[in-house]
Amino acid sequence: MIHLTLIIVDFLTGLLVAGAWALASAGGVIAAVLGSGYVGVSLFRRWRRKS
Repeated sequence: MIHLTLIIVDFLTGLLVAGAWALASAGGVIAAVLGSGYVGVSLFRRWRRKS
């Protein structure tokens, strides 16, 4: 019975870690997209001012 409880706890802990990893990677991707969009807009504005 104790072994089964340990297996279930390990499984749930693994799920939590996998969920946290997925959130962190998705957050990194979203930050990269937003950052590149911001840089693109600022470069576009700078280019429009020069023209």
